Amino acid sequence: MTPEISVVTVCFNASSTIADTLSSVANQSDVEFEHIVVDGGSSDSTLDLIRRHAHNRLFAVSEPDDGIYDAMNKGLARANGRYVMFLNADDYLARPDALAIAAAKLVETNADCLLADTQFVGRDGRTPQYRRYSTRPFGRWWLRFGAQPPHPSMLMRRKLIHELGGFDTQFRIAGDFDLIARAFLLHRAAYAKLPVVMTHFRLGGISTGGLKSKVVLSRELAFSLKRMGYRLSALRVMFRLPFKLLQLQLPFPRRRYSSEWFSAGKDSSSERC
Repeated sequence: MTPEISVVTVCFNASSTIADTLSSVANQSDVEFEHIVVDGGSSDSTLDLIRRHAHNRLFAVSEPDDGIYDAMNKGLARANGRYVMFLNADDYLARPDALAIAAAKLVETNADCLLADTQFVGRDGRTPQYRRYSTRPFGRWWLRFGAQPPHPSMLMRRKLIHELGGFDTQFRIAGDFDLIARAFLLHRAAYAKLPVVMTHFRLGGISTGGLKSKVVLSRELAFSLKRMGYRLSALRVMFRLPFKLLQLQLPFPRRRYSSEWFSAGKDSSSERC
């Protein structure tokens, strides 16, 4: 049976975190899915962990690549699902029905993209300061200021990603923003919102890795928008901060996320734009 959702995970020497990623996908129920893991030739125990978590919906390949977005494109080329989700090896699905509720919302709305919430966690899996990356206030015009919805909890129609040409591999950090901006600003893709936590995002990756990465990110955001006919000035970069604060919901109920699934509320909404 053709999978409804393809989950793509790219990794390199991710033995400290990828077991959570693999388990969270393998435990999904009541939905047709596949999990595609693209490893960049790890030298640690990452491949052993992937083999240990093998199941009939998991496909894995290990070979050198030209960076994270080249690896994502390789996963996209292998994907068969109607929708694709890119779940990094530092991150994991927050609940065993995450893909099922996403699929149900996509059937209901027939949207090109689904936007759900992401919960930030520390490297140890604990939640710092109750930080929740919310999709509720997002509007497509935010992209013109370099602000985007939570990419870890986004699903996009596979056909649309192919029409957009996949990820631009010249980016180091902002390739996901560039793809989303092209989809929303140029293609005018329709999206639906599902304001429940779908993924947990570990802090400390390349996009949250200090001043140097923030400088690179700002340059890449400006380059991406300029190609689409928008200008990201220094002033607009400053305006990104209020948008980010709007997306952080405080307070958030304390949970031990490393050992139990988040129990979602009944709140959900959709937006067709």
